[in-house]
Amino acid sequence: MAFVRRTLHEPPDYVQLARLANLSYCQLFRLCKLHLGLSLQQLVERERIARAKRLLALNHLSIKEVAAQVGYADQLYFSRRFQRAVGVSPTQFRADQLANPETALHPYSYYMGLATTERTYGSSV
Repeated sequence: MAFVRRTLHEPPDYVQLARLANLSYCQLFRLCKLHLGLSLQQLVERERIARAKRLLALNHLSIKEVAAQVGYADQLYFSRRFQRAVGVSPTQFRADQLANPETALHPYSYYMGLATTERTYGSSV
């Protein structure tokens, strides 16, 4: 996972990843699906979208720059993949984050610092 996260801005190198895991290419794909319930491609895309959410919440990068930093050379393709995964466009996601700035930094977020739960700090519920 650390290798995947470090190299999100590059095309996935599954052969290198398999070497790092001391597995064959086929074993890596099979075990990823078995243990994570996702294909390796789905895992990489999930990580890219999660990082894109964090970058969009910061608001100092353009959508094109965010797309490039998470490994999408084509901004339009990134926008389509983001909207398919999240349900809103990157622009709308950013607008929603800016409308409620505490959402991205909420200490009890359940998904990588991007969505809040019902509990608040110090809540006993």
